Amino acid sequence: MSVDKVLCDVDSDDYSLGQIVQMVEKYKSDNPDMYVFLDGDRRAIMGRPKSVQDALER
Repeated sequence: MSVDKVLCDVDSDDYSLGQIVQMVEKYKSDNPDMYVFLDGDRRAIMGRPKSVQDALER
């Protein structure tokens, strides 16, 4: 069971790399309680609760 949440699917030619980076930064500022990252395998911007991320890093 994954706690990661797809915030935005970027698997299309509709977005430039610069737009994707800006979107990641916006999701980070809009969701301070989440670890936001670009998942290249899923080709999506993902979010994970910081509490889960902190537990994984221990």
